[in-house]
Amino acid sequence: MKLKQYTCLLAVVALISIGAGGCRKFLNVDPVNSMSGNNFWKSEDDVEKFITGTYGLLRSYTCMDGYSLLALADFRCAAWIPSSRGTGRTYISDLNNNRIRSLMSSTVGLAGSYGNFDQNVNQFGFQNMADWGYMYRIVTAANTILANIDSKDIADISDADRRRYKAEAVFIRSLVYFLMVRHWGDVPYVTEPSDETPHERMNQVAVFKNCTAALKEVLNDLPWTYSDPTLRGVRAMRGGALVLMMEMNMWMACFDEPGENGYYEEVVALGSQLIDQNGGAYELLPLESYKEIFKGTSKESLFEIGQDYNYGETFGLLATIADIVLRTPYKKNVTVTYAYYATPYLMQLYDEENNGLSDKRIDMWFERPTMYDGSGQFVFKKFLNTFATQQETENPNDAKILFRYVDAYLLRAEALEKLGRNAEALADVNVIRTRAGAELFTGTETNQFGQTLEDAIWWERERELMGESATFYDLVRTKRILSGQYTPFPITYDEFLGGAWTYPIHPNVILRNPKVKPNPFWM
Repeated sequence: MKLKQYTCLLAVVALISIGAGGCRKFLNVDPVNSMSGNNFWKSEDDVEKFITGTYGLLRSYTCMDGYSLLALADFRCAAWIPSSRGTGRTYISDLNNNRIRSLMSSTVGLAGSYGNFDQNVNQFGFQNMADWGYMYRIVTAANTILANIDSKDIADISDADRRRYKAEAVFIRSLVYFLMVRHWGDVPYVTEPSDETPHERMNQVAVFKNCTAALKEVLNDLPWTYSDPTLRGVRAMRGGALVLMMEMNMWMACFDEPGENGYYEEVVALGSQLIDQNGGAYELLPLESYKEIFKGTSKESLFEIGQDYNYGETFGLLATIADIVLRTPYKKNVTVTYAYYATPYLMQLYDEENNGLSDKRIDMWFERPTMYDGSGQFVFKKFLNTFATQQETENPNDAKILFRYVDAYLLRAEALEKLGRNAEALADVNVIRTRAGAELFTGTETNQFGQTLEDAIWWERERELMGESATFYDLVRTKRILSGQYTPFPITYDEFLGGAWTYPIHPNVILRNPKVKPNPFWM
């Protein structure tokens, strides 16, 4: 995409805001052509507007109307069941059973039946999940910053701020590649803003190696946090970059098995840097403060995408699961919910044999009397901040948290166990159980509830991160998606190798770049 084409795009998104609490900055991007030639970036304010617009694009193409990319992992191959009221919402079962074809319109080359899921038809926008062109617009924006930030024409910017902007751009670009790889597998890797050369799909491990190398170069130019608390989590921080690299290394361990121990060692090193060196920038808040956590910009947030009804910002209906699992008294004029967690799944997490009854997360996130209800009375109140209006079709005013401080402990515990450092892994997972008021695990091989430490860490991650768009990708990277012990909707090993865990690639992508070939499972 040429720079002029990109400035057209930025003009279109001139009113997208970053989502940064009380410090919202609406973009005032100059008109087309004003950001090229001699007029391009004359001051730090110009740079700030441009990078703010880049964060805005990330928010728009992941959470706003017509884009459901982040929330899909909460449903796919997951233990959600349509309630008696939600039987008409066939997309729940389609995602459960990996029937992605049923969600696509005929214009994507796949037969679809649920309103086409086109953003022009309704607000679910599943059709867009096949077209990675939207995500590459964010990549192009980040590459534009990297290509121009060192310009001597920007006279009023300090060297430290130049380095920080560069580091933010590297983080944004790496985050987008992280999202795309988990969505489509191998993807073209582009680092130049005006590169229109058709690229073949790069192996996903190579993509992540490039991203982690780039992040390491700029890591120390990112602040641990910001003096302005409204910027915490919504702008790139060192903790967010560290946990992103941890996630990438855990993913590479799955798809590059000969080198898995090296990736686990790297996860431990990154996690230790994040936990031991952050100087109090991050903390695990008391569980009773869960509303503060998911409202956003808390000290537990490492990176998030925000919204604020006070500024006219609202996520799309399927950007989170909250819209279909809340009712009165938590949501006015709504008497039923559309889905509930399967009883065997919840029993695995919270039954008495596994000491679930002492876990504060039950009463914080569920109503005990309706916890196993399938008639429309089940409630999942984990995401329960204020509503802009009291309509049925409304999400609560929570941020979309991509990374929390809790991830550092759980990922490090997982890597430590893989390396045979079980006592250290046990200590990390018990940090999370302590916060939850649950009985601490004992035994470095098998705990007191008969679980191996490996499984205990897995199920603790499920308890803590349920509903946060992590489950499906955790199933994939651990290959637990192959086993009915961990998902009621497993896929076969041959399907896994064929890319059944990915999403289809839109025919328009292939028309734009004939070098792109679809994953075999979707051909």
